[in-house]
Amino acid sequence: MRARDNPFAADRIERIRYRFVGTSLDELLTRLDDMNYRAAITGPEGSGKTTLLEDLREALEYRGLRTKLLFVNDASPLSEAQCRRFLSELVPQELVLLDGADAIRRSSWFLFRRHTVRHAAGLLVTSHRPGLLPTLIECTTTAGLLQEIVRDLSPQTPALSPAFLRALHNRHQGNLRACLRELYDVCAKAP
Repeated sequence: MRARDNPFAADRIERIRYRFVGTSLDELLTRLDDMNYRAAITGPEGSGKTTLLEDLREALEYRGLRTKLLFVNDASPLSEAQCRRFLSELVPQELVLLDGADAIRRSSWFLFRRHTVRHAAGLLVTSHRPGLLPTLIECTTTAGLLQEIVRDLSPQTPALSPAFLRALHNRHQGNLRACLRELYDVCAKAP
């Protein structure tokens, strides 16, 4: 299969948005407001934290809030000098969105948290573990969610049975990003 025809190509996967279970975007925004815009989106790798953060950013900006987004991970670490520079550029009306808070060194995290209390409208982070800030929502996945996403991306792929997708979800311990990467490879090998 040609890469551009692969239903699990990155550009197609990026169009998949966070899917709420038991709550809604409006309810989450109300809760975030009640938490004075200081909260964490938690969950394991590949559970939708970044996608949800992006969706929340769009909704917050639509409501007139200014946001400033920072992505941090092992491939893009945040040095203390970068942290200080980012914080020095903050304005009080900005809500800081930090994707990957648990990837920041402890000293930088304390500086970041303390500075945003005084110099930002709030701080919303993603983290693999709870405890950095009060939890706004814990992201989780299910084999059923994977099946729903696969059905949306590739309704014409009969080889991807529910049993296969359940096994894939289990093998990757719920990491949907890893599941979708493997599905890309499966389809790439198909004639």
